[in-house]
Amino acid sequence: MEKSKQVFVVAKKAKRKNRRKQTVYKPLPTSMKVRIRGRTYDSGTGATPPIWNRFGLVEFLGRGGSYIDTLFGLYKYARVHKCKITCRLVNMGSEPVILAVAPLPHSWTAGSPTVSELVDVPLAKRKTASAYTGMDKVTISHSLTAAQALGNELVSSKYVMDATQAASSTPLFPDEPAWIVGISSFNALTTVSYRLEVELEFDVDFFSLDSS
Repeated sequence: MEKSKQVFVVAKKAKRKNRRKQTVYKPLPTSMKVRIRGRTYDSGTGATPPIWNRFGLVEFLGRGGSYIDTLFGLYKYARVHKCKITCRLVNMGSEPVILAVAPLPHSWTAGSPTVSELVDVPLAKRKTASAYTGMDKVTISHSLTAAQALGNELVSSKYVMDATQAASSTPLFPDEPAWIVGISSFNALTTVSYRLEVELEFDVDFFSLDSS
């Protein structure tokens, strides 16, 4: 009697172990929260400063990265919850170069501002690439959530993107928050030569599963 009980216990444990090994297949999620990365490059030789670049903060503005088409093949819409920008600049010239990044309205550069105005923005970050070696490097990283950029997370519902808008470099609203990247020499009269890499990392919620 005792032996049969032991056999039963062993069989029960084996069955439980086999059940744990079974692969679980799940249906496609109706939404997906992912972190995606995109990058772009810019360069200038003997360029007249200031040089301005604008990048998406609450939407991709065409810089969503390699997997955007695939994800929009599954889901109709996407909304950005957080964005991190990393700028890597190499000074190729003989003069020091200022690199500055700040979250500002996308239309901010239309007023012909100076880099001095950019670095005075409360959330601005700046670094100087020395000209001592002629190839000095600097890196700036900055990140904001949609709630921080817009003042309220609920407002981010205005910036829901479909595949067409995600690929566009035109913002949904001209004054929406964006990353403004400025490059300049100290006197703004001396030309600059540089190489710039910009990496954008988005925390995104894709939703509305598309079966079409």
